[in-house]
Amino acid sequence: METFETDLRSDYYDRSCVEIDLDALRHNFGEIRKMTSPEAGILAVVKADAYGHGAYETAKTLLECGAAGLCLATIDEAVDLRRRGIEAPMMTLGFTDRSRYADAVKYGIEQAVYSYEIAKALSDEATAQGRQIKVHVKLDTGMGRIGFKTDGSDTEEIKRSLSLPGIVPYGVFSHFAAADTDDDAYTMQQYEAFMRQIKELEDEGIVFEKKHICNSAGIMRFPQMHLDLVRAGIILYGLLPPGCPEPPVKPDLIPVMTWYAKVIHVKKIPAGATVSYGRHFTAERETEVATVGIGYADGLSRRLSNGFELVIDGEKCPIIGNVCMDMCMVDTTDMKVRPKVGDKVIVFGRERLADDLADRIGTINYEITCVVGKRVRRLYTGRNG
Repeated sequence: METFETDLRSDYYDRSCVEIDLDALRHNFGEIRKMTSPEAGILAVVKADAYGHGAYETAKTLLECGAAGLCLATIDEAVDLRRRGIEAPMMTLGFTDRSRYADAVKYGIEQAVYSYEIAKALSDEATAQGRQIKVHVKLDTGMGRIGFKTDGSDTEEIKRSLSLPGIVPYGVFSHFAAADTDDDAYTMQQYEAFMRQIKELEDEGIVFEKKHICNSAGIMRFPQMHLDLVRAGIILYGLLPPGCPEPPVKPDLIPVMTWYAKVIHVKKIPAGATVSYGRHFTAERETEVATVGIGYADGLSRRLSNGFELVIDGEKCPIIGNVCMDMCMVDTTDMKVRPKVGDKVIVFGRERLADDLADRIGTINYEITCVVGKRVRRLYTGRNG
């Protein structure tokens, strides 16, 4: 892992890079810890390569900060971290194919269980290896995705699942569907269904060591629901869930990722000249065009064509014409200082949030950071360890 103590210079990368500020990540974890119930451990959600930030580097940093464990989406994500030396508790939040249960047991990856068939297959594999596996019972309280029902009709199936050899009933969890909206009644309904089902299981003698339901929005808005664990995701990375109502105490979050590119060419075109594929931009005057070394293959959506502004030397310069696979062009005619090859271009970060890109193309900030391409170099700043 390359870690830089100072601000990134443009000669640290060729076309484009994202800076991952590990000190900002540490700061955000501290802000989350301040608002979290003292009894609740913080699970760091590092699925999808830590929302594009780099799972290994962020996981290592967050565990040093005191994270109680890690949440992943796939068994491959978890196994990769294990093979790289991460020994902390890990759980997958959703589906694992049966063909990968051997790895789940071998590497001690806690599994979500939401059917007897899943529990039985995990039990068979654990027994065959002479081991046990911790499971988290997934309850569907209103997301409508995966999970046992919470109307009592699945209670017997849950009991059967947890009585199998090799199965350790460690946790129980659910997902909020609307904690980042003002539909608090639905969130309360989900929480009550969750706790009611747990109580029914406890009455049957099944006790879970860890209960968790709060996501990032839940952490900020519903401290009474923190329980034993909370799952921090987007707020770790310094961004708020889009549309989330103001929490009682707003954390001081710092965006962890900044996406930089470079000016790779500058020229002037006459009035009437067109730019890029499809000729969707025609210059109305003599226009200075700076070509920037990023395109949609790097994660800069083609829907940002013709109008979205990139930042050069503190000035916003609109993209003209269609974003290409590897490049895009911006109008720099009105810049106060003439641009030159090698100038740093900011796509998003602290000066311009990923939310701006998301709003422009009708998506959410999660997607913006997740889709930054693999060929965009990740450079880490801040203290290394």
